[in-house]
Amino acid sequence: MDKITFLTELEMELDELPIEEKDKLMNDYENHFYNQETKGKSEKEILSDLKEPHAIGKELKAKEAISYAKVTPNLRNIIRAIMASLSLGVISFIFIIIPLLIFLGILLLVFLFSIFLILFPIILIITSFVKGIQDSFSNFLFSVSYSGIGIVLIAITIIITRNLYRLVLKYLSWYIQTIKGRIKQ
Repeated sequence: MDKITFLTELEMELDELPIEEKDKLMNDYENHFYNQETKGKSEKEILSDLKEPHAIGKELKAKEAISYAKVTPNLRNIIRAIMASLSLGVISFIFIIIPLLIFLGILLLVFLFSIFLILFPIILIITSFVKGIQDSFSNFLFSVSYSGIGIVLIAITIIITRNLYRLVLKYLSWYIQTIKGRIKQ
């Protein structure tokens, strides 16, 4: 591979990025080649110090997806950032999907438990009518307090979800930096 082939392949890999970002990155790589050539390095030496264009493109797309998810927070953007980060390698599955599934599983259980607590008075009223209405008033008052606990848990779950979104983006950024440090630049 020579410099022209490298830059052409890199430009094709960066097609999904915004044009300003793509132009800036291409200019940076062209300047890198120019600076290294003025220091007396050959094209082969310069290319051996760089990653493959495909790997560079995947990493830059993942960074762009994370940046976009930070600016425009929604489910679609976080999924896009996660998928772009997963494209960086097989080990990504272990370091991204497994922790994410654990957090989401716990969050889902807390959310479902909260919904159950909120609906507890209705469930108790229905069972009281089915079984009879003995001692049901005190049970109903207890269930109302459980409903209050459920509402508090829902509020806490919403706060945790917002913070989890930010935490996932920070974790993905950290992961990309770790991969970038592990792979030859």
